Amino acid sequence: MKQELALNTSHHLALEKVERMVDINGVKFDESFLASLVRDHFAKQVNGRLPTITDAFEIYIRENASAHRPRFVKTASRHFAFFKQLHGDLTLDELRHWHITQYRDYQLGRGLNPTSIRKHNNTLNAMLNVAFKHLDIDRLSPFRALRIKGEGEIVRPMPVITPELIHAVKEYLLHRPRPHCLVALVQLNTGLRLSEPVFARLEDCVLDHEIPHLWVRKNRLSDRKTKSSIRAVPLCGVSLWAAQELVKIAKRKGSEWLVPHYARDNGNTSCSAIINKTLRPFAFRSHMFRHGFIDRLKACNDVPTGIAERITGHSSGKSEFHIYGTVGYTLEQKLAVVERVVV
Repeated sequence: MKQELALNTSHHLALEKVERMVDINGVKFDESFLASLVRDHFAKQVNGRLPTITDAFEIYIRENASAHRPRFVKTASRHFAFFKQLHGDLTLDELRHWHITQYRDYQLGRGLNPTSIRKHNNTLNAMLNVAFKHLDIDRLSPFRALRIKGEGEIVRPMPVITPELIHAVKEYLLHRPRPHCLVALVQLNTGLRLSEPVFARLEDCVLDHEIPHLWVRKNRLSDRKTKSSIRAVPLCGVSLWAAQELVKIAKRKGSEWLVPHYARDNGNTSCSAIINKTLRPFAFRSHMFRHGFIDRLKACNDVPTGIAERITGHSSGKSEFHIYGTVGYTLEQKLAVVERVVV
């Protein structure tokens, strides 16, 4: 009797197991496995459908700290539109590394520079990272680690910035006190990125202080994405004079910006172009002021890296010692360094 009961139980379990298998095109699948797939499928849906790259782009724009800047939105929209035009509005679970390599090859075929393609990829990769996080999709971006043929091979050589060249450029600019020339002179003894004085507010230029200085901080025209880029830089020599002249011009115009002529989206590009044109006889470009300033810091041979970075806005990402503390380097400490390399 017991043996018969055991056989019946075994037979019942076997039937139950068979009943839990589902035949799809001649292939048997466990019902619980298929149920989990269906459950996961619906869990991925947003408003009853699977999210697409358009959804990812909308999330990216909505969540990005630079979304208030028309130039950022315009550039990101252009990169996204190119990709969508090539592949259509793919669902996020359809995306593969193959899609970005096809996009890369398409853009290379159009003659786009590898550096520009990298910028496209950076936008699209960031878009997916933000969307995956926002939608709780446990997946790495398939657009990461893209290799682009020719990247890094086209590099404009940086000419040596000699003391004779920098002095010649300085004298040339002093005889042309137009806004773009004054901006260049501010760069000369500060090593500022061009966008930093161009997008500064008038209140950021502090002249009524024992140590005149220029604040670099976030505003509606300029995003400072790293802590190291937010700083106060002493003004001395012709850079102080140029800043004073810019303040006079701004006040005459009743502007809240230090350089009202270029205080607009993409104004730094316009300012750079006119500086480069003005200094063409010297084969000198606006970014060379920053390189020249850093050359002079290095030539001192004893300026601590930490204080040099707090002047130039770099970040080496070293030990915790460099990020701990509440005061940082003072204006007095920075000024003592800048005065050693003033031109």
